[in-house]
Amino acid sequence: MRRPAASRTRTGKGGLRTPSPGERFALRRERFKEAIRDAASGRPAMALIFSGEDRGLRTFSPDAGFYYLTGVQSPDSLYFLAVSPARDTEVLLLPATDPTKERWTGKVLSAGSFTEACEPDARRQEAARLTGLPLIGTFQQIEEILARPLHEAEIVFLNLPDDSPPGQVGPVQHLAQRLAASHPHLRFYHAGKLVAALRRVKDPGELALMREAMAITDHAHEAILRHLRPGMAEYQVQALVEYAFTSLGAQSTAFPSIVGSGPNTCALHYDKNRRVMSRGDLVVCDIGCRKDLYCADVTRTYPVSGRFTRRQRSVYDVVLRSQEAALAAAAPGVLIKDVHRAAVEVMAGAGLAPYFFHGTSHYLGLEPHDAGSNEVPLEPGVVITIEPGAYIASEELGVRVEDDVLITPQGAERMTHAPRDPGEIEKALARPRRTVIL
Repeated sequence: MRRPAASRTRTGKGGLRTPSPGERFALRRERFKEAIRDAASGRPAMALIFSGEDRGLRTFSPDAGFYYLTGVQSPDSLYFLAVSPARDTEVLLLPATDPTKERWTGKVLSAGSFTEACEPDARRQEAARLTGLPLIGTFQQIEEILARPLHEAEIVFLNLPDDSPPGQVGPVQHLAQRLAASHPHLRFYHAGKLVAALRRVKDPGELALMREAMAITDHAHEAILRHLRPGMAEYQVQALVEYAFTSLGAQSTAFPSIVGSGPNTCALHYDKNRRVMSRGDLVVCDIGCRKDLYCADVTRTYPVSGRFTRRQRSVYDVVLRSQEAALAAAAPGVLIKDVHRAAVEVMAGAGLAPYFFHGTSHYLGLEPHDAGSNEVPLEPGVVITIEPGAYIASEELGVRVEDDVLITPQGAERMTHAPRDPGEIEKALARPRRTVIL
């Protein structure tokens, strides 16, 4: 019998076997178990990693740590792990299958049920196959799942949200409060840092998805170069970019698209995108898409009229040299602050250091500012951005150049390839511009 595509393995270069999705997530969970054991110092412990709530008509995006460990994008789900010297237990709790709800919102990975012969039905088998987790239950079974481990465990790890508004108590915090009241012997810790440490180095499957997102984002920049002209509104560039994302298979933007022209080039996270661009303006286009949850983040600065002024070109050249210096500094064993220092030295040498007031790099992955410690040296498999900029508000002159970079054993690989050489940009803008027709 032919196996379903999702469960098949492939043979790659040199005859190496490519793990199936379920095997990849199982390998990640094994590393997570070891991290939990180390953090608990051998004491019995539990980890509860929630996917997040269904928020009605708002598009659901799973907690990045939950997705990293399970591959599941269903709301109201839980990955449960209990470790002890005697045994380990893993259970995946998914939403109960609800045909009425699915009629409105479509199918999600759900817990399924059992057949009359007490065998897992097709949907429960599918969940086990895709995730590599044989024990599947419904989210409503959480109390039943916790009953015995709660009496044995001394430590509980929870993926407590980092961005909750002050005073707001979400489902995870509520559970922690309830467990603390009923089991005062328990000690609670944040699981986020443990998962973040695992997510920092990307595996080959993650890198493949990120390269897809980056290629789509590069194409969107090329679309900007085919259409950019004076009289165009920032929101028209945004519409063009996001059309390119969708038409090329991305599911969403990784962050609100930044298209800032003229004075808006000096606002780092400007995203109103309402200004009409004029001849002589620069426009900073900081864009990125999500492909299967993985992000790209690429910034380019373009002259709206097609050519940089002498002053614009002089600032642009410094920023580009600064980026090249940072790229040369990025390598295994160095810190992100070392990459930043290399960029700042070039800026300082040109007198532009006072206009460069943000970090040069951040991690990239399941989130545009991805998990990872800046105090840990870079290593092969880490993906960061390198994005120096200069923002001279008195001249309405802002320039930023950003690429996504993979740390390799030899140094660093620039993964994004939209035109950044100023001569190449001007050559592209010298071609007949297309108009946006609605």
